Amino acid sequence: MRIEAYLKNLSTQTTSRETLRAYRQDLEKYEAFLREKGLRVNQAKPSTVSQFINHLTDKHGGALAPATISRRLSVLSAYYEFLRDNSDGNISNPVERVKRPKVNNEALRAVQDNALATLVDGITNVRDKAIVMVFIYSGLRLAELCQLNKDTILSRKRKTPDGQEQYFGTGEVLGKGRKRRKFIIGPTALQALGEYINQYRTTDINPALFLSSRRQRISCRNVQDIVSRWCKKLNVSHVHVHMLRHSFATRNVNAGMSAAVLQELMGHSNLSTTQRYFRVQPDRLTREYFAVMEFIRESSPV
Repeated sequence: MRIEAYLKNLSTQTTSRETLRAYRQDLEKYEAFLREKGLRVNQAKPSTVSQFINHLTDKHGGALAPATISRRLSVLSAYYEFLRDNSDGNISNPVERVKRPKVNNEALRAVQDNALATLVDGITNVRDKAIVMVFIYSGLRLAELCQLNKDTILSRKRKTPDGQEQYFGTGEVLGKGRKRRKFIIGPTALQALGEYINQYRTTDINPALFLSSRRQRISCRNVQDIVSRWCKKLNVSHVHVHMLRHSFATRNVNAGMSAAVLQELMGHSNLSTTQRYFRVQPDRLTREYFAVMEFIRESSPV
């Protein structure tokens, strides 16, 4: 299999090391499976791909989640498309005829507010708290956070309705599809970042914003380990860092943010992706209902 050539090609479309690592692992497993079957990659049939998924399920010791199966089929399909493009169409894509499981894309799990409060209040490490706060108040993806430099975020100020000055941060990152996008960091997260930089990052010349214990740019796996470790220590149910991004979106929707604005802040290329968050919560439903009723009471004789 031409795994290295494919990953080199893929690296022109994404800068995420975690994505490249996941693709490599899936393809290497597929290569080992074909070797056991005595097959070359161009000899695989739809039934071969289905057998591979069943093989992974048996090895896992239980049923794989539909999203996991769908992701692995997508990896194989993308690889076969790469082979087809580079063989003048002589290699077909057997994954095209494999039925994919139905994935519930509406199940976007956010972290409950009480769990977020426990994390924020309980994390005593200044760097770790800053990382969590940036996720909560920016909506950045994991790979985007890891690419931040000390000079990425610019501090800005605005006047609040009561005349007070409020500071927030803005910056740009390279998001999905290697597209640059802007993001905003709220005042609370900016303050946490300031405390971290002032305590630990004023003298070194490393450009990376967040460093590991080895003083190297922090990796995606490092960040997930940090969050997992604090969840365990504070007796909070496991939180994957992507759930913090969902929390950012869900909290903003429930506060009344429009889909167009949220789409920009999340870096979604399609509005349909953003609209998945627009499931009105009961508290917002009640709040807006009585706000409208109050307006009607004051403006109508009925």
